[in-house]
Amino acid sequence: MLCRNERVRWAWRTLANSYHRRIISLNHGKAIFSLDDKRSSTVSNDAAIPEKARVAEGLAFGGAQFANCIFPAFAMYYLLGFYTDVALIPPGAAAVLVLILRLVSAFDDHAVGLYMNRTQFRDGKYRPYFKWCALPYAVSLTLLCCVPVTSVAGKIAFAAVTLFACEFFSSTTTTAAYAMIPYLAKGDVGRTKFVSFSNGSSILAFIVVSTLLLPMANFLGGGNRQIGMPMTMTLFALMVVPLHFNAYFRLKERHFGISPSRAAIKDLVLTIVRNRRLLLFLLGYGIYGMANGFKAKTTYFYLTYNLGRPDMLPFVFLAGLASPLAMQLVIPRLLKLAEKETLIVLGLFGACAASLSMLAAGDNPYALILCIMVFGAFTAVSANLVFAVMASFTDEINANSRIKMSEVLSATMGLSTRLGGAVTSAVSLMVLALTGYAAPSAGASMMPQAAVQSPTALMGIKALFIFFTAAGMLLAGLTMLRFRMMGRR
Repeated sequence: MLCRNERVRWAWRTLANSYHRRIISLNHGKAIFSLDDKRSSTVSNDAAIPEKARVAEGLAFGGAQFANCIFPAFAMYYLLGFYTDVALIPPGAAAVLVLILRLVSAFDDHAVGLYMNRTQFRDGKYRPYFKWCALPYAVSLTLLCCVPVTSVAGKIAFAAVTLFACEFFSSTTTTAAYAMIPYLAKGDVGRTKFVSFSNGSSILAFIVVSTLLLPMANFLGGGNRQIGMPMTMTLFALMVVPLHFNAYFRLKERHFGISPSRAAIKDLVLTIVRNRRLLLFLLGYGIYGMANGFKAKTTYFYLTYNLGRPDMLPFVFLAGLASPLAMQLVIPRLLKLAEKETLIVLGLFGACAASLSMLAAGDNPYALILCIMVFGAFTAVSANLVFAVMASFTDEINANSRIKMSEVLSATMGLSTRLGGAVTSAVSLMVLALTGYAAPSAGASMMPQAAVQSPTALMGIKALFIFFTAAGMLLAGLTMLRFRMMGRR
């Protein structure tokens, strides 16, 4: 017979062993989920982070990014043309709308990042956002192209609400995804492979949207773009929910010390502001986003009006995205030849040269396709490796500070991208308005075969497509070169 005290101790041990998968243990005041918790996406040992990217997790991560990039792909290639040529919003009014909405939504990433930094949920720190945002994001995508036929003010109000919703839900899941990278794999090679899964899926999303949206809109709408565009976006939106839930169930967060951070916002901001290399890196990344945006956002106008070949749009977009997709297999191997900072600089300078080479292509769309493929290959190198640099900054700050900065740095990169996108969209639309761009009449085909613009408007479109892109890539390359030199001191 056990004495009373022994029976009590035995009962407590039995109870603890029965529920050890559910409870949270305390480690020096930090809440850490049990290693055996089957319902949690986290583990408590940093050594559990694998060196290599696991294929199942890589595919789930890439699938979520495919869904996240449906809206950015539409915004990158067709949003400006949709507002001016389909919704028939004047270019000047569309410029003000896009600028204000993009500037406001640029800070969504930081608000969400700060919230992620301070919270921890039962099923993970970042993973739940895939579940929460899946359905609202899909609905927002559907409504984005359902601009009512009403006054200009009514169109702008409806476009503002739907554009903000798409920006918010897409950026929230993107911030959560990239914040997970430091906890999915260790080392530059493993993380770069995860980024390759992500970027490969993102490029695939851009290919699908850019090449299929116009033909599907014409087919489903019977030539009526006001009907075909909403139906096409609805089909794209149906892919969001299963892909996000697949990521929610398959991704595993591996943290060491995952307690919610209670660092003051002032501490988070000062940690970034005091790091001059980080600020320079973010500046270069933002300039790169602006330069890439000028080319992507004006390709529709350049092919339609300058070359008079709107039928070539799907092929040009496909060629421009096929080379970055192929580069995903090469980029991890390039790290064996040079440092990631050096490769970023070389990629930006190469993209500048490729953009200027489009002048030699003239009116030949096939020569233009070749130049765009080279441009895409160079930009893919820089676009991939910036996230490996971001993960290195996360390791550095986490090692030297009590503040965990993964989601905040991811949000800061999102802020750079959003600010660059706001400036790019607004400048492009303002240039179109100032040079006398004339939108096609209501009821015209989504791919007008006979589009006439003034010589001034054609010059403005060409400047945006070639010279603004080249200048931005050159400036981004010089900024990243300075960033690289600072790291060698």
